[in-house]
This record gives sequence, structure tokens and C-alpha cells, in this order.
Amino acid sequence: MLRLRDELYALSDARFPGLRARHYRLLSFLPPEGERLSRLTEDSGLTKQALAQALAPLEVGGYVEVGPDPSDRRARLVRLSPRGREVNEAVRARLAGVEREWAARVGDDRWACARTVLTDLAVGGTRTGAD
Repeated sequence: MLRLRDELYALSDARFPGLRARHYRLLSFLPPEGERLSRLTEDSGLTKQALAQALAPLEVGGYVEVGPDPSDRRARLVRLSPRGREVNEAVRARLAGVEREWAARVGDDRWACARTVLTDLAVGGTRTGAD
């Protein structure tokens, strides 16, 4: 896991100065059509205040655009900018490279099992077996 963190920091230093893991995580929550702020608080687990603080540098840096939701002007919509999409594509490419390396080290079957477990943990997967 430290390797992945180091890869993301290297990516930040080279192409996206100032971005850290929390920013990458937040950008990864945004679908192509954008997402309402209220939904982002649910998805990210952040309070409205913490989300606003996390989004501020992303908006200033040109990674996201925040504006009214066309379907409900009272709601705020967060969309990835072209730069934000570039970040997500770069992160996916880096992550794929790290995953290929890990699979090569432990074997495809073991990596597939590990990835499944890690994904379940990340999204709050259900427990199996005896509780």
C-alpha cells in the first residue's frame, strides 16, 4: 500500500502539484455527469464543511467545477473539469501498473482474491462465514 501512496505522490509532484490521496479519492467519486454536493457528502463520508474544504483547492486548481444543478437550481452540482478527468485517467493508469506488478509478484489468482477482499473492505462489503 505504501507503494501505491508513493506512486500517487510522484504523480502529484510530476503533473498535479498539491494533490494528495484525499483529493484523488474525492475526484474518483465524481461520475461524468457530475454529482450533487449532498450526494457527495454521503458517498465520501465527509461532513458538508469538510467536503467544502476538500473541494475548495480542487475548484481553485481547475480540477472541478461547482455550480447550480440544471434540474434544481437550489442544489449545487460538482463536475470534473477536463483537468479533473485527466487526473482520474492518470491515476487509473498508475493503479493498473501497480496492480500488474503485484499480480506478477504473487500470481494472478492470489492477486484476484486479494483485490476482491480489498474492494469489499473499501466499500463496506458484507461479512461471510461465522460472525
